[in-house]
Amino acid sequence: MPPVFPMLTVLSMFYYMCLRRRARTATRGEMNSRRAIESNTRALPINVEIVQYAKEVLDFSSHYGSENSMSYTMWNLAGIPNVYPSSGDFTQTAVFRTYGTWWDRCPSARLPFTRTPSTFCSQDYVELAFEEPVYPTAVHILETYHPGAVVRILACSANPYSQNPPAEVRWEILWSEAPTKVNGPQARQFTPCIKQINFPTNLIRLEVNSSLLDYYTELDAVVLHGVKERPVLSLKTSMIDMNDIDEDEDEEKFACGMDTLNKQFSIVALREWPTNGYFDKLPYECVW
Repeated sequence: MPPVFPMLTVLSMFYYMCLRRRARTATRGEMNSRRAIESNTRALPINVEIVQYAKEVLDFSSHYGSENSMSYTMWNLAGIPNVYPSSGDFTQTAVFRTYGTWWDRCPSARLPFTRTPSTFCSQDYVELAFEEPVYPTAVHILETYHPGAVVRILACSANPYSQNPPAEVRWEILWSEAPTKVNGPQARQFTPCIKQINFPTNLIRLEVNSSLLDYYTELDAVVLHGVKERPVLSLKTSMIDMNDIDEDEDEEKFACGMDTLNKQFSIVALREWPTNGYFDKLPYECVW
């Protein structure tokens, strides 16, 4: 009878080789999976933009509707649009109580505060809470009738849904301008150029001035764009794929740039310049 031990040795070696090969295969699979995960992670954007409508209305100065109704009340600013992009007088929108200057000229008008700054022109306000605190990148206000009353947009550092109120509450102005007279009552999406702030927010305050309007302004919804991580401006430039450029976003940035240039080169400043215009601002070495 031949010995059994050599056969057991061969089988043991064969079993050991199979286990080792399986271990190598598993290790390679794990490495491939890890590489795939890392590749997918790198493919995702570093900071995804969050787009959200107002969750609820927290506070306001006045509204045209009654407390027992939803018609023409500030509560209509919460949620998705009810009317936009349609134009006209709709009961599903938010409407403030006054417009024009007739209520300032009536005998029952209250006297202005003596310590009010000359640049302060807000007459009404509404405060909106959003679900997620973000660093704002854009605020879209859907105006459906007689636009142009919004004069200031502010962001608050306090989270209205947090169980622990902060020790300090900050309000930061994202955008501010004097009231404007818009030609026509048609609906529009108002997207002013806002500045960056150093804290996340989910509480936005709109302030309006309806003194230049011929009728009530009507607001339908407010959209907050933002990112979870604080944006960092980089001086480095990178290659940009022309197919990835959004035409609407490009036009919006161009409009923002034009607004900035208009502020810098105002009519008053141009009148102070010499008659040669921009050429007198060039260095002497550049003039031939």
